[in-house]
Amino acid sequence: MYRRAWSTPCGGDSRQTATTRHEDIDMALMITDECINCDVCEPECPNDAISPGEEIYVIDPGRCTECVGHFDEPQCQQVCPVDCIPLDPEREETKDELMEKYRIITAA
Repeated sequence: MYRRAWSTPCGGDSRQTATTRHEDIDMALMITDECINCDVCEPECPNDAISPGEEIYVIDPGRCTECVGHFDEPQCQQVCPVDCIPLDPEREETKDELMEKYRIITAA
């Protein structure tokens, strides 16, 4: 799994991993330019949020729920052979927000 260190302005241990932060705030996922266009992530997305972009695959943040409502973990991250699908720091969402997005997408 992709791990990113986050800096905080407070003293002491000022670094926490994305997985630690993930417990409080979730985010849509993104695909980085390390993508090798292997095509394994697209069919795994239950929300059809992944599609071919101009050069690499892309994730529609309006459809990405990190598989909340479908699976315990994002399926695209599980199958990616190069670990190029991190959390998108520009798209913070809570579990409740992701669940609401899931309900809207699936009309459940």
